[in-house]
Amino acid sequence: MARPWYKRQEIPDPQVRDAADHFESARQLLWAQPPGSGLLYPLLNAAAVAIELYLKCLSAEKVYHAGEGWGNICAKPSMRGHVLTTLFDNIDCDLQQELDSTYGSQLSAFGGLSFRDVLSQCEGALHESCYPFEPASDPAKYPLGLLMACSHSLHQFVAKLKTKDRIRY
Repeated sequence: MARPWYKRQEIPDPQVRDAADHFESARQLLWAQPPGSGLLYPLLNAAAVAIELYLKCLSAEKVYHAGEGWGNICAKPSMRGHVLTTLFDNIDCDLQQELDSTYGSQLSAFGGLSFRDVLSQCEGALHESCYPFEPASDPAKYPLGLLMACSHSLHQFVAKLKTKDRIRY
């Protein structure tokens, strides 16, 4: 059985979004723990992965796997990697602008940054959370409040989006 489409997207992609929601839930649980709980790196990791997956759910493509008499539809990020600003640049301009206008005011406490600038400041938190033992490791270079606000804002943004299907045959 041939693939029924050339390219298909469902924005936000529900499979990628579901994974992002799991990491966001973990981030919220970790963030609620008192200071000194020894959970800084898991908190950084959960926030960074949630941010990455929310960005990927805004540009993922559907992948169709045909079997004998059956088919399976999965999601594939349209771009691989962990560079948040590159992932942001890969989503549609209208969604980028909507993110800026909707959440710019929420993030104004951090200096009125654009959403892309916020992502730039969060860049590297995933690596930091996985390799805290490396000589250049310094979790203090990631503003924790900004990282938490970014993850939370993306969660809210994606939750409010109306799903759009894009199919090219």
